[in-house]
Amino acid sequence: MAEPTPRVNVTSVLRGSFLGHPYVVRNLPFVAYLSALGMVAIFLAHRTEQNARTISERSAELSEIKSEYLEAKSTLMRLGTESSVRERAQLMGLVPPTKAPERITIPKDDTE
Repeated sequence: MAEPTPRVNVTSVLRGSFLGHPYVVRNLPFVAYLSALGMVAIFLAHRTEQNARTISERSAELSEIKSEYLEAKSTLMRLGTESSVRERAQLMGLVPPTKAPERITIPKDDTE
């Protein structure tokens, strides 16, 4: 007949006397390995969340910069039109010429 397994009562758990059992001592390296794996998994999960937050912040910043760029580009295009340039020139006191410019011609020498 097999021996009955000793029952672990509350007092032995509270005292920690079961930690000295050969079965527990033999499996301590495996428990330490599992604990290390758990800590690595937690670290990587936190790191992934941090990277996701950073990517989200940078995406929002990029979209804001893109909208500023498009606004500046459209303003520059609007200011570069002939009518806009003419209006700003009139504010400065400049007027468009009334006659066409004269063409300067250089006579060609036969010695060249």
